[in-house]
Amino acid sequence: MRVVLITAIAFLISFPSQAGELMRVAGEPTAGIIAPKTFNVAMSTFPSTGLKFSITAGIVPRFMAGLGYGGWNITGMSDPDWFEEVYFKARFRLFDEKQSFPAIALGYDNEGEHARSGANYLRPARDFYLIFSKNFAGWGGDMGFHFGINLTNEGPDHLGSWFGIDKSFPGGFGVAADWDLATNGDTDYRFDKTGGFVDVEAYWESFGQVRIGLRFSDILETGGAPYRSLVIDFLGLI
Repeated sequence: MRVVLITAIAFLISFPSQAGELMRVAGEPTAGIIAPKTFNVAMSTFPSTGLKFSITAGIVPRFMAGLGYGGWNITGMSDPDWFEEVYFKARFRLFDEKQSFPAIALGYDNEGEHARSGANYLRPARDFYLIFSKNFAGWGGDMGFHFGINLTNEGPDHLGSWFGIDKSFPGGFGVAADWDLATNGDTDYRFDKTGGFVDVEAYWESFGQVRIGLRFSDILETGGAPYRSLVIDFLGLI
């Protein structure tokens, strides 16, 4: 048994990281993009009975678009309570990442935070956003840094902003975290008063096609009680 365990650990350490471009950090978007004739399906839970999902497809080089939907009571015995509208998601990469220059993408996502148990405040949709992503090679895999700004229809007088970081490890494992400064919502929830919204996710990714993670959201309890979500992403061919 000891030999088997040592062999398995050695295999994971020596196995190269095969992560593809991350489409998101923990909850916030990156400048990652999918190629034409591929699609990305993303799903996540939220308390206490919510499930939301989206599907986006690569339309032309540098551009992907799709839809998001979901609801409450999707599992269990109660009748499902679906969202009132379908949400639109799109992303266009303006510049690819270079050795000394980050990737830059312009995106749109009109899906805000949905009502959940334990929440005192719900964050508005990102709407139009601009995101910068830069990756650096390191032990076992890349480390990425991300910075984004956005302009939401609900608060057009103030830009939103967030930071993110991700690190991949041998065997497809990784960790990601993002920090929303909450500069475009209710001023009582800004980072200088509450610390902002911090999400952390531990995940496992298989050859850039499947990502399964456990996300810890709002760990500073800025908008209410923190919560855990199961998150799954799948990349496929059309």
